[in-house]
Formats: sequence, C-alpha cells, structure tokens
Amino acid sequence: MLNTYTIELASSGKSFAADDKTLLLDSALAEGISIPFSCRRGECGSCKVKVLSGAHESNPYVAAGTPYPLAPDEMLLCQSHACGDMCIDIPGWSPHVQVLRLEAAILTKEAVAPDVTKLVLKPQGEAGMQAQVRAGQYVKFFLDDGSSRCFSVANLPAADDGELVFHIRRVKGGKFSQDMLGRLDTGDVVSIEGPFGACTWQPGGHDALILLATGTGYAGIKPILLAALAEAGNVPVTLYWGGASSSDFYDRAFLDALTAQDKRFRWFGVEQAHVQDLAATHAYDWSRTLAYACGNPRMVQDARQRCIALGLEAHHFIAEAFVPSGASEVVLARGSFDPVWERVGPKYSLDGMLAAREQSIRALAQIVGKLRVGMTTSEAVEMANEHLRQMGSSHTWHPTYIRFGDDTVRTPRQGVDKERRLQATDIAVVDLGPVWDGYEGDFGDTIVFGQHALYAACAQAARDVFSASKEAWLTGLTGRELYDLAERVAAEGGWLLERNLAGHRVADFPHALFGPAKLAEMDIVPSDAVWVLEVQLRHPTEPIGAFYEDILIGTPSKTSKPATGNAERNPVAA
Repeated sequence: MLNTYTIELASSGKSFAADDKTLLLDSALAEGISIPFSCRRGECGSCKVKVLSGAHESNPYVAAGTPYPLAPDEMLLCQSHACGDMCIDIPGWSPHVQVLRLEAAILTKEAVAPDVTKLVLKPQGEAGMQAQVRAGQYVKFFLDDGSSRCFSVANLPAADDGELVFHIRRVKGGKFSQDMLGRLDTGDVVSIEGPFGACTWQPGGHDALILLATGTGYAGIKPILLAALAEAGNVPVTLYWGGASSSDFYDRAFLDALTAQDKRFRWFGVEQAHVQDLAATHAYDWSRTLAYACGNPRMVQDARQRCIALGLEAHHFIAEAFVPSGASEVVLARGSFDPVWERVGPKYSLDGMLAAREQSIRALAQIVGKLRVGMTTSEAVEMANEHLRQMGSSHTWHPTYIRFGDDTVRTPRQGVDKERRLQATDIAVVDLGPVWDGYEGDFGDTIVFGQHALYAACAQAARDVFSASKEAWLTGLTGRELYDLAERVAAEGGWLLERNLAGHRVADFPHALFGPAKLAEMDIVPSDAVWVLEVQLRHPTEPIGAFYEDILIGTPSKTSKPATGNAERNPVAA
C-alpha cells in the first residue's frame, strides 16, 4: 500500500503530493509544477534542493556523494523519494514567473490614430489574478483558427488593477488586426497567453536612459518608460519616437503632460528620419548609457550598430524587433536535425534560441559588472541568481556557477570553496544556464581582475580554443572530432582540456527530454543552434583555469534538407 505525503515548497505557497515509491521530481511535474530539471540521472544538479524538514531516501550512488556533491541538507529530486511530509527550498527558482493561458474581457476599444486601435483587456478568473507582466513583455492573442499573434503590453498592469493595454496597428490583410479585431467589441472575451519576452526593464548601473521606438513599437517602450520614471534618482530619460507623419505620435498628449510633470523626461517625435541619427546628435556619455529599442528590424539593427560605435556597451543595448506576421519566414535551423539525437519540441524556433542566447550574454556582462573585490563565491552566486530573476529568467536549468582563483580548475561536479573571496588580482569563471521563455540560454566566460599575464593568457586561450573548434565545425566535423581538435589546439598552446565537460544539447527546455547525449561522444555533425560547445582549460602545473561556452551558430558544411515549420516570432503587428 502506498503512503502519500505533502511536499511544501518554501516561500512559494505551493505544495504537491508524493507517495513513497514515486520520485519527487515526477510527483511535482505530475501536478504541473515546473521545477527545474535536466538530466534525470543525478549528474547535472539542476534539481538540487535544500531539505528544510522531513525525511527522504535517495538512490545509493547519489547518497554516496557521486557523481554530484551534496551537503547533508541537500538532495536531488530526480533521485529521491519522500518518507513523510517534507518542506524543501529550491535556490534560484522563481515559481511566480509563469506563462498562463487565460480569458480576458474587452473593457474598451478606441481608435487613437487612423490605423491604430487601443485595446484594454481585463483578465478573468483565478488565472487572471496570477498574471504578472514585467515592463516590456508581450502576450499572444489566439485567433479563431488556433493561430496566434503577439502584441506588446503597453502599460504596467500592476499599477492599473491588472488591466492590459495594447496598441494595435491595422495591417492590410492582417488576420487579427484587420479581420478579427474589426469584429470584436466591448464585453467580448478573447483568449490570450503570456507573458513572454526578455526585453524588460533592468534598473541601475547607468547615467542616462535612451528609448528608441518606431510606429507601434512605442507600445513596448512605454511601460519601460513608466518603470524607469518610477525609480528614485535623477537619471535623465529620453524617448525618440519615429513615424511617417505627426498622426503616428498618437500618445502625444500623455507624453507632453509627462514632460511637464517630470523634469527628468523629454521626448522627440522624429518624422521621416532615423531615430538613432537624432539621438547621435545629442550629448551623452555613451559608456554610461542604457538604450532600449523596439520597432522595425532595420531600425533595431542600425540603432544597435550606431549606438555601439558611439561608445555604448553592447550589453547595454536591449531590443525587441517588431515583425509583421507573414512578413518573413524564419527558418527553424540551417541544417536538418538528426531524428534521434536532435529532436526538438513543437515550439522550438531559431528566433527563440537566438533571443535566449543574446539575453544570457547580456546577463553575464551585467553580473560581471556587479562582482566586487572581497565578495565570497556564495555571495556572488546569490547576487547572480537575483539578477537573473530581475531580468525575467523563470529559473536556471543548472545551478549558477561562479568560481574564483584556484577554484577555476574545478568542474561543476567537484564543488568549490563557497567562502573563497574575490581578490583585487584574480581570475573568475561565470557559467550561466538561465531559461528564458522556455529556451535555455547557456553562456559562460572567464574574467580577469587586475594585471596578471598568466590569468589573461588562460582566459584568452579558452576563447581561442572555442573559436578554433567552431571554425572546424563549420567545415563538417562531428562532435567527437570537435573535442579531439579542441584538445590538440589546447595542447599546442600549453594548456590541458578538461574532457569531462563535453558539450550538451540545448533548444527548448528541458533539453534532456530530446537528447541527453554529450557532444564529445557524438559521431554526427551537430546541427545549428541545438548544441552548446564547452571549453574548460587549465594550466599543466599552476591552479589556474578558464572556461568558455556558447551555442554553436553558423551553418556547418553537410548535405541536408532545410528544416521546415512555423517559428514563434517576437511581437508582431498583424
């Protein structure tokens, strides 16, 4: 007879039932709780939790301390059963960041410009009460045929009693903006899903904020503007809004009133010109500036290049392209997937993977900027996890790894000295595995503090070995051949390659459901945007190590048919 127990998740208000025969991970997933996990073999540590109370039993090889080190009050959900009621804590997990499918009633529908409609929705029921939208996110509207269109939330719902505001431009032939929207009226109910998007407000660390928008891309910028001005301080905020004519600036009255109310804010309506060109004529310390852009893809691309050329840090340019539905077809991958080892879920898209990658690269740069001399490893990890949560990561598929000094030679499984402190002259590894909108954004790099020739050489060597391996992949090397080459390139430079870190699948979370294999053991040519290449090096005699990882992107040379299918898109306009 099975005994059933209650497992409480501390600080979340959630709980689930588990019997004494079913793995705790399976019990949680069966009740729809999206606890982070990956390998299911007790190797990755993604489902590691802290046991606050209650008893459990773990598989013997895990309890013995291999292959993943566990403290006395820790366990892996994928390898453990409950022996009674329990209370557990999941470090770095944000249970309230969730995507919801819900119904919403139309409160108002108003034409604010000849071709722009302002739509205000009120989410219904308990699910509506749970919806938490971050400034800059968007939601999907479902059409009668089951397809969907995405639109930015143009307000701060938490400040407007949960109401959701949208600015929708009519697009000729648009199934939603011209057809379905025309039939909708006050009181009608629509089906929506969200929130999505990592182009969200990220406070602090800048002396000026620049907002660039074209057309109804303004809808994605407006909540960021509101969130920024809600912050205390004297940081100036400037909006550059581009349009074909003065009628495109449909929110002029609000912006003019805001200018009179808050001396930190000014805005410019840019007619038939480039918003980034006007911004470039104004005096900014671009190295201390944060820029957001939302609008047509050409503006976003050109603005990024222009701002970076002026001195803006690359990770301080945060953007979301605004693509009309049907305007472009995004190929899911540039080579066909292996049917066994490279399977993906139905929601996988190249756009989603690239967006997750970009957000992780940005997150790492910002986290590095918050590292301080004297900070312990545990303090650094706590800071990094909080920063990822603030950026909109739902959770991390593997624990956040930060290693200082001698610990840089250690692999994640070997553990580190949590009380080791960052020195003024030091070497540090930051390895992130956040999940953004259901996509894994693995990225890792090595940073050198102070002046130390050997540290700098080791950090650069990891990047060089990665680059050489990626270039070889483009010629058609298999996963196994890639790591053989990486080992040779490392040795030629006088470094040792850690083969236990051997690359892995990514794509839609969790990747273990589609392919748990290690890249270094694969005899296939890995496809584009579904594998992470990991490089960890160490000095042959000194306790000095470095790490670099990124997604393999760029078409490898192999004979294949292009993959087909419909890709999820960023906020669209039809």
